[in-house]
Amino acid sequence: MSLVKTRFAPSPTGYLHIGGARTALFAWLYAKSQDGECLLRIEDTDKERSKDEYTKEIIESFKWLGVEFDEKVSYQSKNTERYKEIINQLLDQGSAYICKGEDPKTDKECRDQKLVRDNNMVVRFKMPEEGNTAYKDIVKGHIEVANEQLDDFIIERSDGSATYNLCVVVDDLDSSISHVIRGDDHVNNTFKQINVFKALDKNIPTYGHVPMILGEDGKRLSKRHGALGVREYAAMGILPDALKNYLLRLGWSMGDDEIFTGENMKQSFQSGILNKSPATFSMDKLLWFNKYYLDQMSIDQLIEAVSLKDFDYGEYSKTVMKAVRDRCSTLNDFSLNADYFFKDPENYDQSLVFNHCKKDTSNHLSLLKEQLKELKNWEQIHIKQVIDKVVSDLEIGFGKIGLPLRLALTAKVNSPSIDLVCEILGKESTIRRLENFLIKIQELKTDQ
Repeated sequence: MSLVKTRFAPSPTGYLHIGGARTALFAWLYAKSQDGECLLRIEDTDKERSKDEYTKEIIESFKWLGVEFDEKVSYQSKNTERYKEIINQLLDQGSAYICKGEDPKTDKECRDQKLVRDNNMVVRFKMPEEGNTAYKDIVKGHIEVANEQLDDFIIERSDGSATYNLCVVVDDLDSSISHVIRGDDHVNNTFKQINVFKALDKNIPTYGHVPMILGEDGKRLSKRHGALGVREYAAMGILPDALKNYLLRLGWSMGDDEIFTGENMKQSFQSGILNKSPATFSMDKLLWFNKYYLDQMSIDQLIEAVSLKDFDYGEYSKTVMKAVRDRCSTLNDFSLNADYFFKDPENYDQSLVFNHCKKDTSNHLSLLKEQLKELKNWEQIHIKQVIDKVVSDLEIGFGKIGLPLRLALTAKVNSPSIDLVCEILGKESTIRRLENFLIKIQELKTDQ
């Protein structure tokens, strides 16, 4: 059995986006699930738009995702002499011709002429004029087109540079690529490339074209749907394993199974189905996957990932993480939900203060503060008893003291149970924050 060898070949004209990352993942898994190889090839022949920063970002994105390619990264820009060699071969054998390059229909008049190249000439490939070009797509099934519908396409521009449909054939040929897994926007290119392989009398790779990803509104995925660069997801606090798992499920399925990790992902890929229909991207679903993977991490792993280790609070950091982890779907959520445990609030949203602090709030919080000062056993259950007693004595609803208390301690209106927050903060910090908040309320009232 011959080696299965695939490739992913992005152009470094932009950052690696979610659609490209999914295509690369499918190509990589297709090979790895059969003990094959997958290569990364940078198609950087567009000199004006290709940038080194994009190449670097593409490579770094795959490292972050944990997609490890075989062999060294190859670059099309370093293969120009090889392309010229193949173009000359096609010309010599009569499979290509020189023409002016203005119109593929009128240029066909040059098909059987032996024109001499100059600065205004291009080279076109001679497509067959009769019959059909057909292939079996491993995703879409049998695909066929009448050759009369295909134009003689340019393989060398007037400036002497080779075009995509020639370069990709040469590269795939020289790299011994057996399977090409790519987006279905390349279906029409496949007919051209197949005929170049035939003209060169070489084996044609097996092709598979995966459908595009749509937004939840059914339109082509764009930034407003969440079509961001891969590294932007990292900045949002998405875990690489979560993004990889979600990308796998966008257009591939194996029954109702959702979670696929590490080697299990490679082993399962051949048993699943590559869907013919477009997949729908959902940020909520991605966050669901991310929360699943966050929940599998130990407290120490979370502290490392969130960088709470920088606070060097030891067991205190672990206690904080345990308290907030259920409320977090991204790594960034941990920072947002844990910051007030490490520093006293300095500023309060005035609209929140005005909404939740009424004319009796200062008196209520002052009474609660004095009761908490007297508490000897600073544990959640006893703190709750003190708060409940103050609520009962004042004959008010819990929200009239619970929400202002939460605001005083965290500067937020959402947090873990407020009695748990008090316990974790400790008595001294809780009393200090209450006192500071009472002063802040008075200052805001004075400013009104």
